[in-house]
Amino acid sequence: MAIECRRDLLRLDQVVSEETYRALVEGDVNIPETKAPVARVLDISGRAIIGSREVIQDKVMVEGVLHYDILYVPEGEEQVEAAEADIGFTQYLDAPGAKPKMSAWLGVDIEHLEYELISGRRLNVKAVLNLSGKVSQVTELEAVRDFDALSDVQALSEHVEASISAGAGLTQAMVREDLELTDAMPSIRKILKKDIGLRIKDKKVLDNKVTVNGTADIRLLYLCEDEDEPFHFIQHEIGFTHTIDIPGAYQGMDCTVDAEVSEFYADPREDINGEFRIIDAEAIINLEAEVFEPLGHDILVDAYSPSVPMELKKRKVTLSRFVGEGRDQAVVKESITFPAGIPKARRILFADVKPVVTDERVEAGKVILEGVLSTRLIYQTNDPDQLLGSFSEDIPFSHTLEIEGADSGMSCMSEVHAENLVHALLAQDEAELKVVLSVGARVTHTYDKEVIIGADEADQSLAQDSGIYIYFVQPGDNLWSVAKKYNTTTSAIRRFNDIDEDGRLVPGTRLIIYKKLNSPAI
Repeated sequence: MAIECRRDLLRLDQVVSEETYRALVEGDVNIPETKAPVARVLDISGRAIIGSREVIQDKVMVEGVLHYDILYVPEGEEQVEAAEADIGFTQYLDAPGAKPKMSAWLGVDIEHLEYELISGRRLNVKAVLNLSGKVSQVTELEAVRDFDALSDVQALSEHVEASISAGAGLTQAMVREDLELTDAMPSIRKILKKDIGLRIKDKKVLDNKVTVNGTADIRLLYLCEDEDEPFHFIQHEIGFTHTIDIPGAYQGMDCTVDAEVSEFYADPREDINGEFRIIDAEAIINLEAEVFEPLGHDILVDAYSPSVPMELKKRKVTLSRFVGEGRDQAVVKESITFPAGIPKARRILFADVKPVVTDERVEAGKVILEGVLSTRLIYQTNDPDQLLGSFSEDIPFSHTLEIEGADSGMSCMSEVHAENLVHALLAQDEAELKVVLSVGARVTHTYDKEVIIGADEADQSLAQDSGIYIYFVQPGDNLWSVAKKYNTTTSAIRRFNDIDEDGRLVPGTRLIIYKKLNSPAI
């Protein structure tokens, strides 16, 4: 028979699945007929662009594009050429328990690239993708608040804190600026390599919206008519501010913001003198934000009655709570010796640095990140038969972020960007790199909790008869567990024993337990 009780409606954001996954995407890249065929590849860089995502049964389906920028030496010519190519991909991220219409957060980046030159017009490219995702759903649950019919019910409640999704928004922003060359720089013949990185510097939740401030860091390598110094490098930062509409958002909420470049153009343009000294730089940025409302609940996690045997009905829920986030800068300075067998350097032209996090650990009050800076140097050689050279090097790095409240067992989402890069040639076969890294981490605590949703009167007899018992406290015991074990009350145990105000029990302590059957609570 059901026991009468009063219930509260709880609205909870349940984490269904939180997984990371690595996938290999392989495909052929074709060099257009309008460009010279490839003799030697100098550099291939890429970025992952998410086109769509969909939650299906036990999985998240991701569709997107890998955009590649290729810098190469053409056949029969000692010059440099550039090409671009896109390869589409579809991947399925395992998400046990996921169902259609649930919400999903997803992150994708390229962890590693390899290529093989098949012919002058075809390259086979392999990319290792690092995918991470979380599937959640907002559920409403009727949880027991108290029992009306029984006056002696002993109830144990806990205060739980969680973050519940209060809305999300997705928009596009355009970042555009005309970059003019300084007087000391020669006019542009051809742009060879372009790179863009995004940094979110600040985000704020306002009424019905989230504002985002950030920068687009642009790096360009171009070819000019100067035979002695034919290559030149440009680095420029463009700031942007954009608003993402999220109805129902209000000040004080926590939020997350993800940004990715979906399109990037950098084209030379003539100035008033008819020289190519202006670069039209334009990027389309996808911005996605989600806001979270912090909620606190006092919920019943256990109950019993000394007079009536109870069979509790419980439901397990998985909750997620935002703990904190931190952002810092780290400086990595490293000398690199050129590999044996490659031409000596006259001048470094371009250094491409991609931070890859290989390990992240959450410990008491901090997050420890370890990884490598996947670095590729492009340089002008001293060899008249080989104008350009390039090679790759992995530089290890580690950094610790202080985040109050972080502890082992918690989850972490980290990001590391190369914010500034300075390179110098120390010798013909040695270079020095100084990289300023922007390091960020967000810590959440995901945990399970059983909530009482009802109770029935049990058929079995009470576990203990009336009488006086002697009990020696065991490790892990507390006042509540002992009272429940003997089907009595904590106040009854306190009455006949010398127990501290905080109710702490010391293992080995002798307790006298007096129990009178079928009596109300003492």
